[in-house]
Amino acid sequence: MKIIYWDDVIKGKSLYPEGAAVSIGGFDGPHRGHELILSKVLQAAQRYTIPAGIITFFRSPRSVKDGSAYSGDVSTLDMRLQKFAEQGFSFTVLIDFSVDFAKMKGAVFFDILMKTICIKYLAVGSDFTCGYRHDTGVGELRLLAKEKGFCFDSIEQLVSARHERISSSAIRQAVEQADFTLAKDLLGYPFFLDVAKIVQRIDGTECSIGKHDIAQILPKEGRYKARAYMQTGAGIPVQVIITAAMLNISDPDTEAHPFSAETVIHKLEFIAKE
Repeated sequence: MKIIYWDDVIKGKSLYPEGAAVSIGGFDGPHRGHELILSKVLQAAQRYTIPAGIITFFRSPRSVKDGSAYSGDVSTLDMRLQKFAEQGFSFTVLIDFSVDFAKMKGAVFFDILMKTICIKYLAVGSDFTCGYRHDTGVGELRLLAKEKGFCFDSIEQLVSARHERISSSAIRQAVEQADFTLAKDLLGYPFFLDVAKIVQRIDGTECSIGKHDIAQILPKEGRYKARAYMQTGAGIPVQVIITAAMLNISDPDTEAHPFSAETVIHKLEFIAKE
């Protein structure tokens, strides 16, 4: 899958003159609420024989808007890009959501996209808005689609088996409350903490990770049953103690799975609060 940066998009060069099928959004997860939107894009790409793409952000725009009050991302950028590639997308456009970008009007944003990505099909959620002060929503996009000649779909939000609205906010709340079963229902797969690129300090039988190094949402302080997946692919049961500053990970069977300086945990799956 090709990665395209917004700085290259705004240069105005046509990247897909034959057109592209795309969706635009934060896609933090990605979660089950995105499945229908993304499948519509992939189907349109196959129907028109054009590339399928995602237009998204390095991090959730909410992280900029909420500042220190932001509770954390559901997934890392690496996790999201891997999901998009696995689903069959040809490219992802990455935008650094900054204060300056937030001031761009929706009409200007789409004018740039029409000149460079050449949108032929667009699908977004029914509550989609973009642009300065949310000046562009589904109504404006319907008019733009008629004016520019592309196909447009707005997709209604799905609900979970518990009748929860499927959203990244609902997933964050579920993880914070240690309801990992609900988080899995909303995501469509278990909630994983991606720690592959984070410094891991080994001290005898314990592995420690600083909370300030983690951009993802975390459960509240406490003791958790979890599973650690190593870069070798092996998964081992561990206990995770979350404190105000650290994640302390220990293996109850250190003789079978000893921690060492060479041991690197790839990701953590939280199972239950102890």
